[in-house]
Amino acid sequence: MATGMLAGLGLTLALGMEAQAAPDGGDEDALVRHAILLRRRGDDRDAQIELQRAYDVAHSPRVAAQLGFAEQAIGMWPQAEAHVGEALRAPDDPWIRRNRATLEEALVTIRAHVGRVEIVGGVPGAQVTIAGQPVGRLPLPGAVAVSAGPVEIEVQAPGFEVAVRTVNVAAGEYARVPITLRAHGGVGMAPPRAVAPVQPVGGGALVAPPALQVDRKNPPRDEGRGRRYAGVGLVAGGLAAVGGGVAASLVAKHKFDAINGDAAADLPYNPTNGNWKTYETAATALYFVGAGALIGGAVLYVSGRSRGENAGQAGAPPVSVSLKPQVAPGRAGGAISVRF
Repeated sequence: MATGMLAGLGLTLALGMEAQAAPDGGDEDALVRHAILLRRRGDDRDAQIELQRAYDVAHSPRVAAQLGFAEQAIGMWPQAEAHVGEALRAPDDPWIRRNRATLEEALVTIRAHVGRVEIVGGVPGAQVTIAGQPVGRLPLPGAVAVSAGPVEIEVQAPGFEVAVRTVNVAAGEYARVPITLRAHGGVGMAPPRAVAPVQPVGGGALVAPPALQVDRKNPPRDEGRGRRYAGVGLVAGGLAAVGGGVAASLVAKHKFDAINGDAAADLPYNPTNGNWKTYETAATALYFVGAGALIGGAVLYVSGRSRGENAGQAGAPPVSVSLKPQVAPGRAGGAISVRF
């Protein structure tokens, strides 16, 4: 009832204002006058055709509004929303300014019969037809307004089977519709992950679809993390052992040099320097322990990195360890290289 009253009010506005229209002579005015006569006779569909012709002549805000009223009367809700909305975007037009309240009320009624669908998936360049009307090629620039209720969506592209989906869109709903195009005799092109449709909130307002969320409560399992941590710990211990070996080597060398110095100076033997060999042996042991820890840590880290590839660790850098111990009487040391 409210829809009919508003459509009738649009017709009343048309009759009242067109009676004061500009002088004869313009194709646009002649088409509008003819459309008004058709609407007065109850022939809204033919009136819509005439108003569409007038709109094509000159996209004036006044004709856009009249076309929207006619589309509203015959249930072309998405088109009515587009044309009434276009008229309201011309606030400086005298006709729009005088009838703005009626246009805004009509737009509220129209939007109560409109939903929106977004097509996801398919293949670039595929032709999309919604409710029998071509709307463009994938990827579409945005969501498409549709009349609330069952909506048939057809997507077709050369080399693929035609995909047809029928979805039920509620008024005010924003629905994302995944489409899969199956190649002739082949597998289909899978659509991207769909996001739950947006639910309308108070007053029929639309909420933008939420962004894809990462499941932080259940992150991907990284089976190699423990090995990598153990590997890093072993490498650190190996470096500490090698550092101890270097310190022991320095002490052994200092004591050995002191013995030689005392002998050259004909000084009595200092027994405190006699344990230089113990330090040298300890240094050698530390070098080998450190080398083993470094190599074992590197192996654990690399194997743990391989197990963690599925958890996003595939890009971890490789590890290489190189150790060259150098032991000689009175001198001990080594060359170590660890690269991550």
